[in-house]
Amino acid sequence: MRRLLATSLLCALPLPLRHDAAPARPPLEFRLDAGHSSVEFSIGFGFTHVRGRFTQTHGTILYDSIAPGNSSVTVVVETGSIDTGWPHRDEHLRTSDFFDVARYPTITFQSERLRRAGDDWVAEGSLTMHGVTRPVAIPFRLTHPLERDPRSRWIMLNATGALRVARKDFGIVGGDTYNSWFDRARAATMADSVDVTLEIEAYRTDAASQRLPQIDAAVQRIHDEGVDAYVKVLRARHDTVPAARWDAYFVGPDLVVRALLADGRTADALALSRALAELFPTLASAHLLLGHVLAVTGDARGADAAYARAREVFRPPPPDTAKFKQVDGRWYWLDLLARNAIESGRVAEAVPLARTIAEIYPQTANALATYGLALALSGDARAADAQYARAVALDPMETRALALRRLPR
Repeated sequence: MRRLLATSLLCALPLPLRHDAAPARPPLEFRLDAGHSSVEFSIGFGFTHVRGRFTQTHGTILYDSIAPGNSSVTVVVETGSIDTGWPHRDEHLRTSDFFDVARYPTITFQSERLRRAGDDWVAEGSLTMHGVTRPVAIPFRLTHPLERDPRSRWIMLNATGALRVARKDFGIVGGDTYNSWFDRARAATMADSVDVTLEIEAYRTDAASQRLPQIDAAVQRIHDEGVDAYVKVLRARHDTVPAARWDAYFVGPDLVVRALLADGRTADALALSRALAELFPTLASAHLLLGHVLAVTGDARGADAAYARAREVFRPPPPDTAKFKQVDGRWYWLDLLARNAIESGRVAEAVPLARTIAEIYPQTANALATYGLALALSGDARAADAQYARAVALDPMETRALALRRLPR
């Protein structure tokens, strides 16, 4: 995604946020980076220890910057991803002798509260594993202050923690139904206590993370030369780029429109978004952007027409056949647009935008979660709960929906 942004900016650029009244203060969301986080465990077995990890982890942290104790942590671990370094043992652990992943595919932790413990913190909440839910307390430490990554410009959160659980408390007693070698004598040498260590890296993609130097340079150019000059360069480039490649040039000007909105320059944002809808007539993202800018300017009827046009021209992305699937890039930027609107306090404008995105991406659980958040902040708790429920039904690993639906109303 970072490479996509950089490439799009190079292709597309012609080379404090304004807050409206909002019914509630949105949380600061951090997404767990599974590739840079770990959930590892160690359990005594005979005269040694068996060590392992779960390789598929999902998580959302809702951070309350004013009252950190009101923050929350939601983590879902896929039990089938257990890895102890020995495939035969891992297969046995996945059976009903142990984790029974067919019946219980996830381990879930949801905090109820966070409290200070000296310089550290403790997350108290419910741990659900093997169909059993028990209260646990997880001491953890923030290893670095919240800071913005100089490359991605995302805000990064890093923490480490540890806890000890008794496997028998969760009904994981072990057995030899699927492995006759693991008889009662050998089972007796396995400890009940399991030591779990956590290393977490999470990131937040706020509006400021999209204000790269190239974007600010384009905004300054519009200030100095006028939006018409910027649009003129875009039109000239449109005439030289093959049609098959043209849509890739949208991201840069799209982010320029967002920056203009953030700076309160709505007239320039409207002029540029109208031009983009003309230059990218078959791109739903262009019409959604125009619809949002029209809504910000108070033209609700024009916004509805632009959203209708977006639904009309939208074409689902082709199936992702790659071994390591990525999120749809166009949805990613649209979701950030809706979340930027929420972040800036434009909740009323975020609702129809998020609704349209959810309509054209009905199989994207995260889109439903964002729509639910917009509805919740607008005061429609019942409709928000319905969207969160749809998101979790579609993807039980969607921790944003699991976390957001537990926010105070």
